[in-house]
Amino acid sequence: MRNKPIPTLSLFSGAGGLDLGFIQAGFAIKACVEIEDNYCATLQANKNESLNVSGVPTIHCEDIRGFDVKPYRKLGIRCVIGGPPCQTFSAAGRRSGGVIGIEDERGQLFQAYIRVLQELQPEVFVFENVYGLPGANGGKPWQAIVSAFHKLGYQLRAEVVDSADYGVPQHRERLIMVGYRKGDFVFPLPTHGPDSANGQPLRSVEEAISDLQDPNEPAHDNLGGMYGDLLSLVPEGLNYAFFTAEMGHPEPVFAWRSKFHDLLYKVNRSEPCRTIKAQPGKFTGPFHWKNRHFTIQELKRLQTFPDNYEIVGSFAKVLEQIGNSVPPRLGFVIAQSVRDQLLEPRKALTFEVRPPGFVSTFRQRQRLKSVRFAEIARAAIDEQYGKRRSATKQRRAAVVYFLNPHSLFDRRRIKLEGRLKDSGPKFTVHIADEGAHVELKVARIGKVRSAQSIVEISGLRKYLPGYDTLRLTATIAEVPDIFHCWSVIEDALTRRSQFFTLIDIYGHYANRGDTVGIKGKWRLPAGGRLAMAINYFTDTARCGDFVGENELRSELGLTKSSLAAVVEEMREVRFDIRTSRTHPIIGDGRVLCTYPFPLLSPRALVESRVQLTEAVDGGKLARFG
Repeated sequence: MRNKPIPTLSLFSGAGGLDLGFIQAGFAIKACVEIEDNYCATLQANKNESLNVSGVPTIHCEDIRGFDVKPYRKLGIRCVIGGPPCQTFSAAGRRSGGVIGIEDERGQLFQAYIRVLQELQPEVFVFENVYGLPGANGGKPWQAIVSAFHKLGYQLRAEVVDSADYGVPQHRERLIMVGYRKGDFVFPLPTHGPDSANGQPLRSVEEAISDLQDPNEPAHDNLGGMYGDLLSLVPEGLNYAFFTAEMGHPEPVFAWRSKFHDLLYKVNRSEPCRTIKAQPGKFTGPFHWKNRHFTIQELKRLQTFPDNYEIVGSFAKVLEQIGNSVPPRLGFVIAQSVRDQLLEPRKALTFEVRPPGFVSTFRQRQRLKSVRFAEIARAAIDEQYGKRRSATKQRRAAVVYFLNPHSLFDRRRIKLEGRLKDSGPKFTVHIADEGAHVELKVARIGKVRSAQSIVEISGLRKYLPGYDTLRLTATIAEVPDIFHCWSVIEDALTRRSQFFTLIDIYGHYANRGDTVGIKGKWRLPAGGRLAMAINYFTDTARCGDFVGENELRSELGLTKSSLAAVVEEMREVRFDIRTSRTHPIIGDGRVLCTYPFPLLSPRALVESRVQLTEAVDGGKLARFG
């Protein structure tokens, strides 16, 4: 009988976003299976309200691999919904060290999904995941998943959809797969935007949260921290790329594609926002047009959670649950379409289906936005700088100073050698501009029997007006001295530009434009295997991509155990070198060194409370040189 709740089992339930959509379409969630405690607490908090359809669901807070399906065999489960964790296939996963898909334990969780389907034999299942799944690892994980579902007797329909096309005030691309035994399924036509039947506009951020706004709220001018003062300068709809040479910025602060696209991303209030992130950093958007983070209530609206839906946990855990959720509105459109077409077939469909040959235009619209962003950037630059395009930097006089580090992150820059303390290594530093070239000389004070080390950097002109190359010659005694030399290089480059860090200039290893190149040779009195490994990776061509472990061992003359030891030693001096031991997502037999230089920020990889200080003649000194 129509309108009778459809018994449904929810797997990998998260905070219940997909479940809510199915409940709104008349599905009865009999049970939720979720391993995370905070997510389970959220499900428990709402099960008597939002999740209360034809009885209260049972919340199983456990690993799905140990979930006992037997009690649900007699409940007539007609539909199973949910998608396994997606980190191994996502863009964030790729940036953390490559995609290995089903080779990773999380990627194998779909097999538990298969087991549940085998035991319950539902008429329909809905499987959702990240949009990058079909192309991950050359398509092998996807082929394995599709094959497994086919073997159970299911026909499949799968599409990548953008939530904004279905009334969500947020662009969020998800892969939706519908599996069924009888009938046929066609994905619903977008309900909003240019692909919809009636051209109903996409739902904007401002429309979704207008009643939550204080009309008297002033615009904030500084978020605080390293990049906080930049946010107020970013035009609506743009991100950190506004401050790149490619966007025409006269004083670039970032290299092109050097950051994830959500850094300093400020919403255009008249459009849907970009995807809400589950684990945002301090400078990760979306940001409100008043230059602040969105409130929890605002984020719930942007994800289409009901206002009265309680999300349990610390502030960070609540953000995580919202960011990891399927928007309930998208879930509802899919659920209603599944009900109308497969479980209770009817001619008068709630949502019109896509016609034969339909091709979504959302990717095309994204490309058109890129052109518009450049126009917006030019207008903002004209407003902020007038018609002025600066910035040939004034030539700097040669500078000599002394460096007295006491640890990697506690080093003092001193003008007078007589102020050097007795403890710790000491260096003389000489910096000179020679036309478009920066010449650096670093020498450890004391008896150092070592040939000169040389590092050369090219391709700076695009990002540092007036400069093209840098050359470091150094006489050093031990491996930690390499870190201090790189700190001198970073200091010289950031003082000659608006950039904050060496990585801002070089670009993020997984997404860089390959403009800046680095090559070098470090020579130490007692080189050893660690120095050999550092020299191997002080080369742009050998960083940012995988190197075969056997190839690396052969090149450096290392055994498997000695390579593992070298990796640990490199990480101790802040080189971001990764293996399956440090980053399981990489898989066996591969090594990845992200950058040809160590990570100079104490906030990267490990937390440190040690502060970098500069002193001159016993007093504090701002930037100079």
